[in-house]
Amino acid sequence: MKVKKQILVLFLTMLVEIPILSAQSKKEQKKQKAEVVGKIVTSKVYKINVGICILPCKDPILLNESDYSIEIKNDSIFSDLLYLGQADIPYRRGAELYFQAPLKKYTMDIDKKKNAHIKFSANATIGNCNFYIKVYSNGSASIYITLQQGKSINFLGELNMRREETESL
Repeated sequence: MKVKKQILVLFLTMLVEIPILSAQSKKEQKKQKAEVVGKIVTSKVYKINVGICILPCKDPILLNESDYSIEIKNDSIFSDLLYLGQADIPYRRGAELYFQAPLKKYTMDIDKKKNAHIKFSANATIGNCNFYIKVYSNGSASIYITLQQGKSINFLGELNMRREETESL
């Protein structure tokens, strides 16, 4: 009978310990991911794949993440984003934010929650663009763009965490 009690106590102890260990493991994983995100963003060589386009006064548009992105490489921006501010025709290529340009006034701050707040401007073919990018510690990102001429636009996406792709940029 004593052996059965010992086994029961051991089993109950295991039931209590396993959730505690998995919670610590999840916390560690979150912390490690936040550190990786911070390293990628502070390197100024990163890519954000965009999945949702949000225009003022319209429903969000789901995008194919492999088609639309924004890349920062040192002091340059490579933008491949959808812009429907002037022409509300999704297949028209002329009104989109496709350009390469040098960055102006690039600033980055990281808050207490390990979220990166990035601000800069660039000259595109449709005029001067001001970018505000927030990269969250889990790798998700929001991009807010105001244009000198035209409507402002928001995008939601994910930071590309694959090192081999970002290093080849």
